[in-house]
Amino acid sequence: MLRNFIAVAAIFFVTACSMPETKIYNLDIPVEQGSIHATADDSLVIRIDAPRYLAQPYIAYRDSPYQKEISRYSKWDSSPKVMVSEGLKGSLFSTGLFREVKILNIVPKGFYLLDINLKRFERLDEGNQAFGELVMDVAFFTPESKELYHGRISKKVELDDKNFLSLAKGLSDALNEAIEEVKDNITKVL
Repeated sequence: MLRNFIAVAAIFFVTACSMPETKIYNLDIPVEQGSIHATADDSLVIRIDAPRYLAQPYIAYRDSPYQKEISRYSKWDSSPKVMVSEGLKGSLFSTGLFREVKILNIVPKGFYLLDINLKRFERLDEGNQAFGELVMDVAFFTPESKELYHGRISKKVELDDKNFLSLAKGLSDALNEAIEEVKDNITKVL
């Protein structure tokens, strides 16, 4: 009888303490072919700043503007900060406007600077509807520190539902649109 109780208790304990599987999501950012033989002499540094929760791979979501939550068992394959900077790097290099594009915190002398302040990269729930939201401030400077462009890019994409796969699809679209907007604005001022 004691053996049966221990066996049942052990099975109950194991099933009660099991954790859900961690799911990892990634974005679909088209890889643009860079200009391998770029004739440009200029180089670009992308410097990106973000709140701590966007510098980690955890998925964030909000039910209100006053509170954000972090998913315990679902993550991005890399942090939003890295995904945004890598997406911009590939896209801006592909324009042929720059000989090289680097992601650095310190800007070497003689480099153009694309300064990004990532504000939001998350799901926003409003009632029964869910949105993917991307907000970032962008500034572009010459090697002489003259500002050529600045602005805020804000994308809010309606999601099919509140699951994280839908969020990954929506934020992929939002980030692709934001990257194109940044690329277009830089191309106009150069």
